[in-house]
Amino acid sequence: MSEERAAAPPASIRPWTVDDIPDVRRIGWDTWKATYGTFIPEADLRAYHDEHYSAPALLERFRRPATRGYMALLGGMPVGYMIMSCDARSGRCSVASIYIHPGSQGHGLGSILMREAFRVARISGFDRVWLGVMAQNTPTLDWYRSLGFTFVQEEPFTMGHTTVLHFIGYRIVTSGDLPNHTPAAHGSA
Repeated sequence: MSEERAAAPPASIRPWTVDDIPDVRRIGWDTWKATYGTFIPEADLRAYHDEHYSAPALLERFRRPATRGYMALLGGMPVGYMIMSCDARSGRCSVASIYIHPGSQGHGLGSILMREAFRVARISGFDRVWLGVMAQNTPTLDWYRSLGFTFVQEEPFTMGHTTVLHFIGYRIVTSGDLPNHTPAAHGSA
C-alpha cells in the first residue's frame, strides 16, 4: 500500500494592496534573517529594514505611479512578494525586491513572480528586467543565472554598518516569457 501525499496548496499571485504592508514587512524580515543573517549582523539588518521597509516607507512606494507590487500566495495565504518599478525617466524596469518566506520556498512562486515581472516590463515598453543580488547570496544568484540573467556591474550595498558586494544584472524579455495568467489589476493605488 502506498502512502498518499498531501496535495500542495495552490500557488498564485495578485497585485498588492495597502492592507498587505504588514505581511510585506513580516515576510521581508523573516526572509532577510534567514538569507542575509550569516553575513550581515542582525542590528544592521534591522536598521535597514526599519528605514526602508517601515509602514510609511512602503506606503510611499505603494503610491508611486511607476511601482508595481505583487503578493505570492499559497493556499490563499501571503507567503512572498515582489516590488518592481518601470520608470520611463530612468529607462529601466527593475525588480527592487522579491522574497518568498523560507518556509514556503520550493512551490514555484519565485518563478511565477519573475514571469509577471517580464510581462509587466513588456507591456510597459521595456525590453529587459534589471535587478540586484548580493554576491554572498549564492543560491539566489545561481537561480537568477538559471533564468538567464547576465550580471554586468558590481557595486557596494550598505545595510547599517555593513557593506557587501552587490551584482547588478538584467535579462532580455521575450514573448515566450509572458505568463498565461494576468492578475486582475496592477500595482499601486
